Amino acid sequence: MRGFIKPRFTRLHMPFRAKAERSRHSFHLQAVSLALALLAGVLCGSFWQHASQQNVYLSYFAEQYLAGHNTGSFSAAMSVSFLSAMILQAVVLFFSLSCIGAPVLACVPVLRGISIGCVSAYLYASMGMRGLLANLILFWLPAILQSVFLVLFTDAALDTSTSLFRLNFLEQATGAGTKISRCLRIFVVSSLGMLLAAILEGLLAVIFAPVFLK
Repeated sequence: MRGFIKPRFTRLHMPFRAKAERSRHSFHLQAVSLALALLAGVLCGSFWQHASQQNVYLSYFAEQYLAGHNTGSFSAAMSVSFLSAMILQAVVLFFSLSCIGAPVLACVPVLRGISIGCVSAYLYASMGMRGLLANLILFWLPAILQSVFLVLFTDAALDTSTSLFRLNFLEQATGAGTKISRCLRIFVVSSLGMLLAAILEGLLAVIFAPVFLK
């Protein structure tokens, strides 16, 4: 009997395994797509700022972001970095709980990338190679850490929002409650990661800002 029961048990569980495999593949594809969107935003912000030297708004954004770093103050640099990161976190959290929030969530990594590209291009345009070194040493490591946490949180938020959409409009049971709980847990973890990255940026500003930005 064993020889007949075991294959029958395995066949019963094959659809669940296939569904889990598809879910994992879609998760990886979605996360990679968000990361590529962020990189596209970085390129767009870099070329936009470089090609538009008279763009008052982009220059004002870069100057305001760098104002705290120019002083070499830990609290000023850390607070600016953390506040700008948490604004995006709040946007992602808000739209993750909406059944029509997916289009906005897909744009969040692009906006983050544009901000990174604008600051990078502004430093290079205003200070040349010294600005490029300042960007690599002061900003890129914290920016990479914050971007990773943002992409992971946005991925979970997209999953939650699409589940709510299917539940409300298609009447499909998608485990929305479980996904909301998972999204909130990832929000807490990613926010702590944003705080650690902001602390690192503040420390780097104290050490290197007087050398590169003065």
